Amino acid sequence: MEERGMPRVTDYDAISIQNDCPYRVRDFRGVEHALLQFVGPVESFNLLEVGCGTGHWLKFLAKERRYPIGINPSIKMLLRAREALPDWPLVKGRAEELPFTHSRFDRVFCINAFHHFGNKLSFLLEARRVLRPSGGLMTVGLDPHAGLDKWWIYDYFPETVELDKERYPSSGEIIKEMNQCGFGRCEASEAQHIKATMPARLAGAEGFLDRSFTSQLAILSKEEYETGLGRLNNAIKAISTGQDLLLTTDLRLYAVVGWAG
Repeated sequence: MEERGMPRVTDYDAISIQNDCPYRVRDFRGVEHALLQFVGPVESFNLLEVGCGTGHWLKFLAKERRYPIGINPSIKMLLRAREALPDWPLVKGRAEELPFTHSRFDRVFCINAFHHFGNKLSFLLEARRVLRPSGGLMTVGLDPHAGLDKWWIYDYFPETVELDKERYPSSGEIIKEMNQCGFGRCEASEAQHIKATMPARLAGAEGFLDRSFTSQLAILSKEEYETGLGRLNNAIKAISTGQDLLLTTDLRLYAVVGWAG
């Protein structure tokens, strides 16, 4: 199977400061529901979050009496997670080389992280290896190939559209690769439809225009980022006095689930 290239790599340490910012300003109840349905009601299950970042989903599951191990390659993100989760099992490591024994976990999941993995096929094989025969894998992320999403970042920083198509495989492609790695009963569903608007000046004041706000901006070159920021500032200036430009977010997050047995 041919693995797609990944010409730009996210600097995880650079975005660690604002990695959890979207979770503070958006409602992710759809993803929360999908995650709880996936991990199931069994408290004794061994769970693993790959690409745990600063620990948002670990904290969420802790409230539900579920205690996954979290793994992430960025020490700065793990240190931030450690601040909120001082006694939590956190591991520095890569998705493509999971430092765990065979058949260790009942569930493996990654939320808004799969597109960061340099070799997605290697991760899927590793997830299959560490899962028990009855275990399952779930990924949650964007599918820019569907052509349904509208986003102000795509509007003013147009390079991000093609870059996201390179980074994010389609839901159908994830299912195909899961099947080839030994997963069965694979299916995709829309977990969350995010719709929001925000005044551009407020977005700037809150730091949402910073390059560290999202990986889409972080992977741009300095020239691409500054050119896009110029487009946005020109659009703000073109608005009538007393009004503000509204930035629109209309995104869908898809959950893809496959089973080892």
